[in-house]
Amino acid sequence: MSKLSKIILYAVAITVLSWFLPWLYALLTPSASSDPFCAFSPISSQWIVSRSAPGEKPVITLVDAFGGNESSGTRIPVSVRDSLAPQLYYRQLVAHDLLPDTIAGKAVSAHELKTHEAFFTCSPRETNKVFPGIWLMMESMPVRVELSDPKEGFRITDNGIEFIRISDNTVNSDRSRRFTEAMKSRGFRFPAKDLSANITSQKTYDEGYLMIDSEGKLFHIKQRGGRPYVAIIDMPEDVIASKAFIWEESDRSILGLMTDTENRPYVIRSDGHKAIPLPSENGKIDPRRESIMVMGSLFNLTVRYTGPDGSRWRAFDADSLRLIGSIDFPRVTSTVSKIAGYVFPYTLSMTSSYDSLAYPRIKNFSLKALPLGLLLALTLWIMAARRKDKTMKIGALLTLPLGIFAFLPFLLLGDE
Repeated sequence: MSKLSKIILYAVAITVLSWFLPWLYALLTPSASSDPFCAFSPISSQWIVSRSAPGEKPVITLVDAFGGNESSGTRIPVSVRDSLAPQLYYRQLVAHDLLPDTIAGKAVSAHELKTHEAFFTCSPRETNKVFPGIWLMMESMPVRVELSDPKEGFRITDNGIEFIRISDNTVNSDRSRRFTEAMKSRGFRFPAKDLSANITSQKTYDEGYLMIDSEGKLFHIKQRGGRPYVAIIDMPEDVIASKAFIWEESDRSILGLMTDTENRPYVIRSDGHKAIPLPSENGKIDPRRESIMVMGSLFNLTVRYTGPDGSRWRAFDADSLRLIGSIDFPRVTSTVSKIAGYVFPYTLSMTSSYDSLAYPRIKNFSLKALPLGLLLALTLWIMAARRKDKTMKIGALLTLPLGIFAFLPFLLLGDE
């Protein structure tokens, strides 16, 4: 075997093992327990923290709205949880005729609770996704009640918006001109920096797009009866929009969510097209690095932010959006992960939870693996001296920084 062939063989072996061994280790070892699920009770104004494991009954704890933790909370049974969180478990309460007529001073019914429930999620992988230059435009006011699949797509240029018929791939010049003029007349400056929409006919209604123009202003744009509908979102002065997420849920009072260039979050009210900042106690959120989950109800808006450091839960009053509860769960490093740091000097992966691209990524560097690397390198050096194998000596030098990833190929493929 030529020297070049050997170099290629060892390089490929080290690369494959750098990916395969950490993956196999994670597959064969138990994973850490997942973060708990939280709900904010409109009755007791406390957090209901639920932890569950496969094959075990859920552990439910009642925790104070601010500054509380699970260890100081009170254990409650499932039946009590259902009564304290009627906005989530109203179906169970109705089935047992336990749903009250009034909750937190508001008259309620199963229909009322269902109408105001909402659920929204987004992840960094979705936020950082690379989108094509062509977008689809649905008809928000179809002739028949049901929504239908889009008949046209569009692309944003430096000078306007251009609609393209899907059937024959031709430009609809008339619609393009009308939409461009309507958007410019409302102050939209091309090109758009960000677009958000839910393009599917499997929903009850369509709100079109939330678009951020080149100056950081936010607009609500959709097609109604073939005509353009353009509304500018009223934002606080000097705020520049960075990322927007449209919200098409049962509760139509909220149009969507937005973050600005300072990573401050806002709720966009449908009534008046106004972006309302969440209280400063909420903290900042970077949707490109953290996941967001929102649960809306008649009583409150519960938001979970999940990032590398753990998860943060915040509860806001549904009407005033004032902060009514907060609880944090810092990321706990499992014993399995700690052991991996002593075995693998780094890990190689082709994918990431932060984007949808596939390419080699080296991460999780660990100096704790140096002692093992030194031991394995010394082992190879002794074996090389006995066999008078120069290749294995080179392997010993590479094993010191690369650890077990270099040790195995030179141990198994070294010359006799």
